[in-house]
Amino acid sequence: MDFSECPCSGKTLARLLNPAVLLCLARGPAHGYGLLEQLAELKMFAGREPDHAGVYRALKQMESQGIVSSEWDHGVVPARRVFSLTETGAACLEHWGQTLHRYREAIDELLDQMPVCK
Repeated sequence: MDFSECPCSGKTLARLLNPAVLLCLARGPAHGYGLLEQLAELKMFAGREPDHAGVYRALKQMESQGIVSSEWDHGVVPARRVFSLTETGAACLEHWGQTLHRYREAIDELLDQMPVCK
């Protein structure tokens, strides 16, 4: 069986897009293309380019939730929207960290019980 399209291949890691975006913005404000470049370097994308439309949809949703903010940078041509992490976004990222630690503990428990991993 070809497992390349199966969730067991790890392709569902891209669902962790929101905390990944927040992490990138915690490093400093960035325009969309810069965020895409930073995201592409993360192991969760396994060398694949992040879905551009998905990243921009996530940014728009996070902005409507007050997690990120944006403003136009007219100092470049063409003008670009620059995204920043808000205080609420920083708190959200901290909560994500706690959630991911719990996920890791659950994953470690599964790995400890899998015969192929011992």
